[in-house]
Amino acid sequence: MTKKKQENQKNNISKIGQIIKNHRIQLSLEKASRAFFIDDRVDKGLLDPEWISEKTLSNIENGYNMPSLSTLKLLSVALEVDFLELIKEIEDFILDNESE
Repeated sequence: MTKKKQENQKNNISKIGQIIKNHRIQLSLEKASRAFFIDDRVDKGLLDPEWISEKTLSNIENGYNMPSLSTLKLLSVALEVDFLELIKEIEDFILDNESE
């Protein structure tokens, strides 16, 4: 993989994390912490208690880990965002980034 492609991939992962974090913050929950977000989503019955760890969410939001499709699906439920809209938002960014 060329250095430019590696850089683009790293930027894409970081942007995906930022998109997810932005959606989480837009929920305007009582507290902005990841732990509160996870607990709130479980308390509301949206997801199973073991759906994601705070560390995993942190790594995704900070661009250290690329979420799998199944994790993105769970995140879309937790974020109360249509899964296809979330994928489209990510896709639009990646396509825009690759054309530069």
